[in-house]
Amino acid sequence: MTLADFPQLKRLPARQRLKLAEQLWDSAAKDTLPVPASHKQLIQARRRAYEEGQVPTLTMVELKKSIRRRK
Repeated sequence: MTLADFPQLKRLPARQRLKLAEQLWDSAAKDTLPVPASHKQLIQARRRAYEEGQVPTLTMVELKKSIRRRK
């Protein structure tokens, strides 16, 4: 299903389309979806690596400088 299936929505003003999108997002966020075990394992492994200092980190100042350099 795509927006093309609902041509009347395309004709709505942007503000109304955004309001509908917000309502759809909120309703979907309330649904609980199963998380695969492989995803849980990956998250646990990444957290362990972070806690053990194996993941490089940036301060907020370093992050902002990095973002500015990429622009």
